[in-house]
Amino acid sequence: MIMVKKLIFIVFVIYGFTATAQIPKDKLTIDVSVFPEENVELSINSQVFLAGELLQYKVYVTNALSHQGSLSAIAYVSLRNQQDSLVFNHKLKLLNGTANGDFFIPSNLKTGAYKLISYTNYSRNNEAAAFVQKDIYIINTFTKQEAFSKRGDTIFMNHIVEKSPHFSEENNPAKATITLDKESYGFREKVNLKLENSLKGMEGRYVLSVRKINPIEISGKIPTAAKISSEVFYVPELRGELISGLVVSKKDSTPVSNIEVALTVPGKDYIFKVAKTNSNGRFFFSVSEDYNSENSIVQLYGKETDRNSYKVVLDKKELPIQKNEPYFLKLDVALKDWLLERSIQLQVENAYFDTKKDSILPSKTNPYFYEDLGQVFLLDDFTRFPSVRETFVEVITLAAIRGNGDDAKFIIHNEYDPDRIAKFNDIDPLVLMDGMLIQNNSELINYKARDIESIRIVNTPYRYGTKIYSGIIAVETKKGDFVPNLSKSFVEMINLPPAVKQKKYYSPDYSNRKVLSRIPDYRVQLLWEPSLYFKDTAYSTTFYISDVPGLYEILLEGFNNRGTHISVKRYFKVLEP
Repeated sequence: MIMVKKLIFIVFVIYGFTATAQIPKDKLTIDVSVFPEENVELSINSQVFLAGELLQYKVYVTNALSHQGSLSAIAYVSLRNQQDSLVFNHKLKLLNGTANGDFFIPSNLKTGAYKLISYTNYSRNNEAAAFVQKDIYIINTFTKQEAFSKRGDTIFMNHIVEKSPHFSEENNPAKATITLDKESYGFREKVNLKLENSLKGMEGRYVLSVRKINPIEISGKIPTAAKISSEVFYVPELRGELISGLVVSKKDSTPVSNIEVALTVPGKDYIFKVAKTNSNGRFFFSVSEDYNSENSIVQLYGKETDRNSYKVVLDKKELPIQKNEPYFLKLDVALKDWLLERSIQLQVENAYFDTKKDSILPSKTNPYFYEDLGQVFLLDDFTRFPSVRETFVEVITLAAIRGNGDDAKFIIHNEYDPDRIAKFNDIDPLVLMDGMLIQNNSELINYKARDIESIRIVNTPYRYGTKIYSGIIAVETKKGDFVPNLSKSFVEMINLPPAVKQKKYYSPDYSNRKVLSRIPDYRVQLLWEPSLYFKDTAYSTTFYISDVPGLYEILLEGFNNRGTHISVKRYFKVLEP
């Protein structure tokens, strides 16, 4: 624990002096190799998927010293093809070192071998284990498979009548047991499942999965990809996602210090942050809040003549790995009937998507940084005026517009200084429109007044970040979608996808058989509980069987609080009526 506290202290020192998520190793003044690495592991619901199925995963992040929790608040999971091209790249917020997500396999994804990769910004420093990899095999029955080539290695997918239970794959030092009320079940029967452990040492974080075993045996394996070496030290994302970069001169690309940079993540509860470049021209934002927008706005702050001389270069967050030699997926012709049957089942199952939707769990709302300060003018409560300038004259009594054209500016009427004697009256107010920083006042002045919902005025001096303002003018439009002029080089839209939303997965209740009697049920994933924290000596849950017969596997997998991998399995059959 002392070592971890030291590392946290070092991280704050790094933040304070470098203000970036990535630091050239030759700039480090501290030997960070003495601190524990961060380990990342993955659990998945299957290795083989057909187009139209749902890949589900859980990521575990621990530090190598205590095996509990993690320094990082953010983890990344990506699915990649053999050329290291991204199929998806998910960002996940870690809670107690774990997170989970899913990905619907689309019908345009080619049949082939893929890699599911997970890492944190900090784990990228590990030379031997910068990331964890799981092999994923996708079969697309909607497209013709590419002609089989003898060049490169081959992974064979052979048909088997019934796969034997693999108890040898268990790792069960705590002697945990999975108990069922029956050994076999009929369609839509209720299953009572109980987890017990006779020895101590089971407490930890797990996923509980119940899935039909595919009639497939895989021979061949994709080698674990190698990380491309880097001369950069990656700082852990302690509080949230780090967005970092460099401000450089357009003339000679030299870094520029003491330049303010503004970030807006748009939305109903938008996020606005301001940072300043350090002596090396670097800046960073730490975004811990939840958001939904896919794109954000970064803009340089200051006089337009100065802003036109600089540009922003953002640090890349992707983890490049070495490309594999071609691997070909060879399907056994005996799989044809099973693939046809399962493909039809998936089409029927997905046709009832609206009936069987997963529930998105609500995320936290972000209060504005100025919270309930100032006065809000709801313009529909007043006589509407055609222009913003007239609206400020007739309605917005706490602020005003002075000047015209490029010289137009906003001023705040401070109730404690009606004669405008105080020095802060010479300072500009902070002007925001749907969370976007307004530096060209004409963008707001010339905006259609009828499209504005409200204007909030904070008519007292306000300090935010490194700047002091005479007050705040916060405008909200009716659509909430204002974007500043992107033709300027100092304003840039960046792709900043939100973190994966947490879900409660669909689980039917057949206690009343008549309610869903007309809805077909071709699920093969009967249960997926990714947030199971096993603490007591017993845990119970229930679920219902679908209309798909066969052999099913119950898998309890995860890590106890000492970092030991636990894997416990149990099997049962579903019989046709």
